[in-house]
Formats: sequence, C-alpha cells, structure tokens
Amino acid sequence: MTAIGSLVLTDTSTWLIRIHSAPYVSPKAALGIDATLACGAFGQSVIFVLEDSAIDILKPPQEPVEGGRNLFKLVTSLPLYDIHKVHLVTDNPEEIPATHFDQLQVNIVTRAGLANLISNSQHVLSF
Repeated sequence: MTAIGSLVLTDTSTWLIRIHSAPYVSPKAALGIDATLACGAFGQSVIFVLEDSAIDILKPPQEPVEGGRNLFKLVTSLPLYDIHKVHLVTDNPEEIPATHFDQLQVNIVTRAGLANLISNSQHVLSF
C-alpha cells in the first residue's frame, strides 16, 4: 500500500497528467511535473501529456526564472521514474521542437487520441 498525501494507493493505477500551462509563466507546469514524478516514484503507471504552450518545455536550453527549476531537465529525468513516453497534443506538428531524447519517446496525438488516452486512465490531473 502506498500513500500520496491523503490518497492511499493499494495497486498500480493509471494516471494521465496533462500539462497545458506555459513553462515559467505560472507554477502550474512545474506542479504538473512534480505530480508526474511523484506518481512514478510510487510505482504508478503514468501517461504524460503536454499540450498547447506547455510543449515549449521541450525547447532547450531554457533558463528558469531566478530561483526556479529547469523544467526541461526534469522532463528528461522521466525515464528514471519508469516514464518513457511524452505525448504531445497539437494541431500543428511543425511547431514541435526538434529535440532528441535517448530514453524518452515523443508521440504526437490528436485531440481524439487524447480523449482515448483519458478514457483509458483511472485518474486525470490537469495543470
């Protein structure tokens, strides 16, 4: 049995975490990544989704605001938490950064594909 805050997890659950907030503009993107890492650290199955302006997290190098964290580096650490895919939701694939990750697969999904991912998840968090 595992606990995240007051939520007790008895078995592995599937968590879809979608981040749509721009990085470094508000704390939402960083909080979404924190939630993703926490779920991975507690052995949960995670579907990690970036959409809209959150896709900018994949554009290196980015300097965080003073005292902030580098969200790009946090995303590149996802394989350490057994998260090996990033799903990008976009209507314009040309806007996706040409970033290569050794151990992280980047998938482009449509809005319909996102709906399918959501329906196959037990928990959905949006940031």
